[in-house]
Amino acid sequence: MKQELIGGLVLCLIGLGLLFVSPVKLWTLTEKWKTEGGEQPSRKYVVLIRILGAVFAAAGGALAVSGF
Repeated sequence: MKQELIGGLVLCLIGLGLLFVSPVKLWTLTEKWKTEGGEQPSRKYVVLIRILGAVFAAAGGALAVSGF
């Protein structure tokens, strides 16, 4: 019971972090060095980060609720 709650909260934090942190800043931190001359992340990257944030937050919420 406690593991589900902690795991759910961690997933929620990761998901909310992905939703509220700018994808451009995240891309600059993690991916910019891999591209030559790229100044901005692609539109697909931005959309994918937002979708993953929503999925992680929803999965974490469901896991945390099932822990009660």
